[in-house]
Amino acid sequence: MQDPLVAELAYREAVAARDRVRGIQRAITLPLRLLAAADLAGAIVVLIIGRFHLLAYFAPAYVAVLVVSGWWYRRYAAEHGLLLPVRPWVLILVATLAVGASMSRLGVALDKPWVSDFGPCLTVAAGTALTACWLRSHRLALTAIAMVASTALVSLAAEGDLAVALQLTAFGVLLWHASLATSEHEDRA
Repeated sequence: MQDPLVAELAYREAVAARDRVRGIQRAITLPLRLLAAADLAGAIVVLIIGRFHLLAYFAPAYVAVLVVSGWWYRRYAAEHGLLLPVRPWVLILVATLAVGASMSRLGVALDKPWVSDFGPCLTVAAGTALTACWLRSHRLALTAIAMVASTALVSLAAEGDLAVALQLTAFGVLLWHASLATSEHEDRA
């Protein structure tokens, strides 16, 4: 016969673990939506300024995402008692920007336009995969896989600025969709 106290403690531990996972999912909703908006706006920007000048757009856009996300995490922690560190976001975004810009320049240096067209976007997909590992998010991992698949599809249909714009549009939609799955209203069941 099982002790009722042990059963109650085990139940409360399971509920606390579930609530923590759901809390993390809700906490990343805003950053994912901001990244999605940055990608969707980036799709328009690339058509205006070209794919070789996107760092001038994405560096300040990502800094804005980080600042607002940091504010959001502190506010969320005050309300719910769950503080997520901002440092991993910073490291992943800085690495994504640096490697993405390097891939773009590498394509120019090697005279391989396909590297400039698809390398930076694949870097964003890798950054998303790293974020998924950090957060242990299955949905974000699937989003990263979908990003790679969308890049492969775009590579068959477009090149140059249009290819980058299409990839950024797909990435924005995918990140927005991932953020919808983390919102609070879906966790009430």
